[in-house]
Amino acid sequence: MSRWKGLLWKEWVLARPGMVFLVLSAVLSIGVAPFLLQHYVVPDVPVMNIAAIIMGLWMVVLSYMPAVSLLISLTTDMKRSDIWLHSPSPSGVLIGAKAIFAVGMTVVSMLVVFCVLALASLFNYFLSGSAGLPEGMPAGWFLGFLAEIGSVALFLGVIQMAIGFLFWTIYQWLKKTNRVIAVIVTGALFIGTFYIWDKITSWGPYQKLAGYGEVPFRYSEQLNQINDWALDITGTVAAGGAGLAVIETILLAMLAIYIFNRKVAR
Repeated sequence: MSRWKGLLWKEWVLARPGMVFLVLSAVLSIGVAPFLLQHYVVPDVPVMNIAAIIMGLWMVVLSYMPAVSLLISLTTDMKRSDIWLHSPSPSGVLIGAKAIFAVGMTVVSMLVVFCVLALASLFNYFLSGSAGLPEGMPAGWFLGFLAEIGSVALFLGVIQMAIGFLFWTIYQWLKKTNRVIAVIVTGALFIGTFYIWDKITSWGPYQKLAGYGEVPFRYSEQLNQINDWALDITGTVAAGGAGLAVIETILLAMLAIYIFNRKVAR
């Protein structure tokens, strides 16, 4: 346990400047910018509509955070691979700590964004007497909606993290021979993989399995029905597709770890 604590603390020390920047950016973009835009640029648009749109953009950006955080941390430590890879901890623990930290910081970042949005709503209430929520929607419903879109963004983030780790590992392996060749081959494999993936997902039996079952997003459906913010939100996700995505992500991560142990860490 102490080994994990040490590794996670090391990641936190490296990530602190980035997290401070993220918090300040969230406060300025969601807590300040909507009021300025509404006052000077788009006076006919409710301020919380603007804040909600910016929050949605944040969710898109944060869906890439696990992959970006993991790859930055890995690249930083690979500059001193003679120290990092020869630590007492096995490579699975070294990489696992980075992945867990990246996901954890993504969750924290989402909570920061949601808290700033809540504070902006509270400030708007003091200014105008309205929290800016869609008419007829209780605050609990809106919190449920935020939890749903946050879960989707995090789910996509974990998938992208596994994909990014795989191709980062392939590049590190090929880089031992030649950097230019490594870039070309890795890029070709990346494009080829998505071409093959498109063919697989277009296959009839796969589509049938991926479309099996529905998991309803109750709060998103309710917000879509009220639709005061003109949001077009899909209220369900296919259970089969989500299950296949989980299996595929695990397989990609296992392949990446195998290549890392056999070709990169040696």
